[in-house]
Amino acid sequence: MNKYDIAVIGSGPGGFTAAVRAAQLGAKIAIIEKSFTGGTCLNCGCIPTKFLWQSLKTKQKIQKSYEYGFKAALEPVIFADIIIKKDRNIANIRKGMETILSSYNNIDIINGTVSFKNKNTLIVLNDSKNEAFEVFANKIIIASGTKPSAIKDFAFDGNKIISSTEALNLKEIPKNMLIIGGGAIGIEMATIFSGFGCQVTLAEYENCLLPNEDSEISEKIRKNLLIQGVDVLTSCSNALDNSDKYEKVLIVAGRTPNNDLCSEIAGIKTVKKGFIETNKFCQTNIDNIYAVGDIAGKNLLAYTAQNEGAIAAENAIKGNSIATDNFIVPQAVFAMPQSSSVKVSDFSKYKDIVFGKFPFTASGRAFIENERAGFVKCAVDRATKKPLAFWIVGAHSDELISTASQILKSGMEHISRETIFHPSLSESLLNAYEDAFGKCTELAKKKDQNIF
Repeated sequence: MNKYDIAVIGSGPGGFTAAVRAAQLGAKIAIIEKSFTGGTCLNCGCIPTKFLWQSLKTKQKIQKSYEYGFKAALEPVIFADIIIKKDRNIANIRKGMETILSSYNNIDIINGTVSFKNKNTLIVLNDSKNEAFEVFANKIIIASGTKPSAIKDFAFDGNKIISSTEALNLKEIPKNMLIIGGGAIGIEMATIFSGFGCQVTLAEYENCLLPNEDSEISEKIRKNLLIQGVDVLTSCSNALDNSDKYEKVLIVAGRTPNNDLCSEIAGIKTVKKGFIETNKFCQTNIDNIYAVGDIAGKNLLAYTAQNEGAIAAENAIKGNSIATDNFIVPQAVFAMPQSSSVKVSDFSKYKDIVFGKFPFTASGRAFIENERAGFVKCAVDRATKKPLAFWIVGAHSDELISTASQILKSGMEHISRETIFHPSLSESLLNAYEDAFGKCTELAKKKDQNIF
């Protein structure tokens, strides 16, 4: 039997980080992966989606190069070539991750499908070698992730009815496509495929896109999609009734946990839909077993998974001393342009809030980059003048939101101009904050504006 201090199930952001951090602390580690290193994020999620989005962005920049005095002609787009480039980039990143893992002589990389024999023993089945063996570990960290959820009577067939995984590997742009799900993934897929010439219909069951997002942001994204030629349907429960008229039907209506690990044998408690229940230390109800990332069902985000992975590794080795802190969690959606948001987790408790808004049409840097679509919106507690939330629509909002997150995380009571470089889009965070009190010097005075 192979014996380890810690066995990590899954090599996505959570599992990879857990394995590396535990190895840094001197533990002997087995990281077990049934597919490719990097998990969903690298292979069929964040990275390929953003690569295709960046390809579309590059196409649009070439088409608008005349605005900078260039005369550039764009050759017809061969989408299969873009997919080849995407796959090469993923392979290079994957190789880098595997190099990091192999640089630690106390990490063993094991390929195979995992199931629990008991709370300390895993059975690993290697299909390619047709062999099974056992792995014993004092501690186990589950980071098995999630997979796309199907809809009743519309199972994925990999051809007409597809998930985001198949969509990211299409070699040709379909003539038309129905996308079910108006969350972040659905919006990003609609943006990419419509941008490359597909006639897209995006259908959302709720009465708006991104139902949990600020209504102004949601509506702005909807209008931008309409401008791009996407047919957006909200409060729509019967879109699949007309599925026959579409070349492809892409279902992105949530994620299902990869919990086919026979975890019940180890006594691991699960909650709704099969996600694994954890406490603030990423520990399950079984004291030697931890769970991080998507499988724990808290925030289905790569970066929160990384954070939880590092915390679980520390706690598994040193004892439960570090708790997760999800008080400030930024989110971004790669529409065209991007949007992002972050707010304090107890935002709803604040009752006396003032809002400020700064349009990119008033930003010198936005003019330089010809990225004048969008705005920054800020919520501030009137009494303390403490910023509580930022919402951004516009270029680089995915980068700006990290700065906004640090502003909120620091708990600073005001933002000072001398700490922000000019000309930059970051200034828009300050300007939106100051606009909440009527003291933004970069905007004309508004009618009946209150100045604090």
